[in-house]
Amino acid sequence: MDYEKLLSGYDYAEIRFEKVVGFSARISDGEAKQSAGTIDGIGVRVLEKGSWGFASGDARQDVEKLLESAQRLARLGRGKIALSIPKPVKRRIKDRFVFVDPVERLKALREAAKDLDGKNIASRTISVSDSRSIIEFYNSEGADISQDTGYSYLSCSCVAREGANLQRGNERSWSRRSFDKVDLGISAKARGKAQRLLKAASPPKGRFTVVLDPEMTGVFSHEAVGHACEADAVVDKESILAGKIGTRIGNELVTIYDDPTAEDFGRYAYDDEGVEARKTSLVEKGILKGYIDSMETAKELGIRPNGHARAESYSSIPIVRMSNTYFQKGGASLDDVFDVRKGVYLKGMRGGSVDIFAGGFMFKAEEAYMIKDGEKTELMHDVSISGNILQTMKDVECVGKDWGGSPGMCGKGGQSVPVSDGGPHIRIRDVAIG
Repeated sequence: MDYEKLLSGYDYAEIRFEKVVGFSARISDGEAKQSAGTIDGIGVRVLEKGSWGFASGDARQDVEKLLESAQRLARLGRGKIALSIPKPVKRRIKDRFVFVDPVERLKALREAAKDLDGKNIASRTISVSDSRSIIEFYNSEGADISQDTGYSYLSCSCVAREGANLQRGNERSWSRRSFDKVDLGISAKARGKAQRLLKAASPPKGRFTVVLDPEMTGVFSHEAVGHACEADAVVDKESILAGKIGTRIGNELVTIYDDPTAEDFGRYAYDDEGVEARKTSLVEKGILKGYIDSMETAKELGIRPNGHARAESYSSIPIVRMSNTYFQKGGASLDDVFDVRKGVYLKGMRGGSVDIFAGGFMFKAEEAYMIKDGEKTELMHDVSISGNILQTMKDVECVGKDWGGSPGMCGKGGQSVPVSDGGPHIRIRDVAIG
C-alpha cells in the first residue's frame, strides 16, 4: 500500500505497525514456567484543528477505518496543538537479535538457579524475557522507517531469612543480541548480597558526606534530574526545572545527558514519532542546557525535537521518555572519591520517590557501608538518603573516572519502556541519612 498517498489528505497523520515476538521463562523456588506469544497490531494518530485523535487495533483491522476513527476523535476537540516536524526520512534498521532454543535456555536458567541456593536462603527467583520487535512507521510528511530490534533481560532475586530478619538481594543483566550474552553469574551475586545483609547493622541518622556507587549515581541522574527534564512536565509547569535553561543548578562537576544512541539497554535509532534520536545534554558543568521532548513539546518550547517520544506498544500514545541517562565521569581516582574522614557509602538501588515539582527526593540503597578515614567498614541495611535536587547537585564535591551502569524498565503514564542509567562513583557533602 502507498501509505504516503493514504496519509496525504490529513493535516498530519501517522501509522505504526508493530509485531513483537516474545518468550519468557521463570524459575521460582524450583518451579519452572515458560511462555511465548506474538503481538501484532496497528496504532494511528491524526492531528486536526489542534487536537489529537488516536485509534489502534490488531493486524487484521483496516488501516483506513482506523484513520477515520482517529480523525473523528480529533474533530471532537478544539485544541491548540502544533508540531515541530523534522524532515522525513526513509530508513531500514536491523539489530539481528537471535532467539535461543527454549529448551537450552531453560537448562541454562536451571544451572544458574543453583547459585541462588545457600545458607539462610528462604526463596529464590530467576527470570528472563526475550523480545524481538519489528516496527514500521509512516507519516503524512513522507517518513518511512522500519526498525527491527530485540533484547534479553535477566533478573535474579533471593530472600535470606534469619528469625524475623528478612533481607533481599537483586541483580540484573541484559543483551541486545541474544540470551547467550547475558551474565548468568549474577545469581551468585544476588545470593551473596542477601546473605551479607543478614549480618548488617542498622543505619545511623543525621547528615553525612556520602559516596554513591555507579548504580546510585545513575538512579539520581534518571529519577531526580531526568524526569524533571522531560518536556511535558516542563510545559505543564510541573517540573522544578521549568524555565531554568541557562541557569546554574549545580556545580561545575555535574554533567548529565540522555543518549538514545548509546549501546545500552535503552537504545533506539528513531523514536515512535519517527524523529531521529539524538544525544541531549541536560546539565553541563552545572548549567541546565536542555530538555528531552516530543514534536509537540518541542514546538511549545521553541526547541528542536530530539527523539524522545516513546510508546510501550502500538496501542499506546507516544509520550516524552528517557532512554540512557548518564552522569558524566570526572577525573578523580577511587581513592580520591573515598577520601572521607567519616561518611557513608551507598550501593545499589532498592526504591524511592521523587517530587519533581517541589524538588524533593528519597532513595533507599540495597546496601551501605560506613566510611572511616577513607576505608569502607561496617555494613548497614535499609539506608536511605533524602534531600533537594538542586541543593544536592550543588553539593557534589568529587566525581570519579570509573564507570558503571544498570538496565531497567521505566514506568510513566501507565507505560513501561527499556531504559538504562549510569555514571561513576561520586561524593556529595551534607546529605540526610535515615
